[in-house]
Amino acid sequence: MSNDNPQAGMNRPLPKKEADLFKSLVKHYELKLYKKGIKAADTILRKFPNHGETLAMKGLTLNCTGKRDDAYDFVKRGLRNDMRSHVCWHVFGLLHRSDRNYNEAIKAYKQALR
Repeated sequence: MSNDNPQAGMNRPLPKKEADLFKSLVKHYELKLYKKGIKAADTILRKFPNHGETLAMKGLTLNCTGKRDDAYDFVKRGLRNDMRSHVCWHVFGLLHRSDRNYNEAIKAYKQALR
């Protein structure tokens, strides 16, 4: 399988098609259409399996469906693949906040602001 952009997620933008899918993933999350969001994330991850922001958003969406352990796995993988992404850190903070782990959430939010 040839990737046009094998480093997508490491300070390189996704191609337009996948970038639009990522925007729809965020919109689905905001509208609480979690199944559609997961489907959009899976579509992006098929082509760019290491895209950190998509992994993190899929984790956040999974958290809303009650799959907390899977959610943390995806968000941590997303952070590993894109440590400088403010989106990944913000999602990590949201995940901690949902668990009422406010000190860790604050650390993640501060990291997102760097």
